[in-house]
Amino acid sequence: MRTRRGGATLATGALVLTGVCVAPSAPAQAQAAAVAAARASHKCDRSDDSRKFALPGKSDIAVFINHCIFKEKSGGSYTINSSMVISWNEVSRHFGSMHRFNHFYAYLYINRRKHNRFGGDENYRRTRCDFTDNLNARRSGSVGCQTPKVKYSSKYDYYSDVYVVADVASDGKGDINWPLDSSYSIH
Repeated sequence: MRTRRGGATLATGALVLTGVCVAPSAPAQAQAAAVAAARASHKCDRSDDSRKFALPGKSDIAVFINHCIFKEKSGGSYTINSSMVISWNEVSRHFGSMHRFNHFYAYLYINRRKHNRFGGDENYRRTRCDFTDNLNARRSGSVGCQTPKVKYSSKYDYYSDVYVVADVASDGKGDINWPLDSSYSIH
């Protein structure tokens, strides 16, 4: 079982749409920051989830991921959703092809367990975020993704999880599996 972490504020460097990843623009960044600030309650993964990917024949790349669970009032009830932002940059002078990854998927989860209990964790909802085109298109950047909103129940504690599956182009090693730390739980 992984540690439940969080408490930090979600880095807002991208416009976040359900299941869609888009490049940020200045107005989009401001809008994303306003949306995050307006949220009723959230818990994040405060550890620095980062990884350097060694890319054969091209510039290596560092990837940083921040994810949170959100509880938001909607009308007379609450909803829950999970959101993530991925940022990357080359770690050396640019050389070689921009085709870094055959695929780079992040599986974003809303997990839950009975309130005030240990164990019995359940993958409640999952969204696959495909960042392949984003990471192959630019030397650095930041994009986001989120799960659809689900109905909140006070019977559960909720937390966010991310699991990355990436295949580095031309390394012949196949998939790299990268599980990230969970967020703190929210009730």
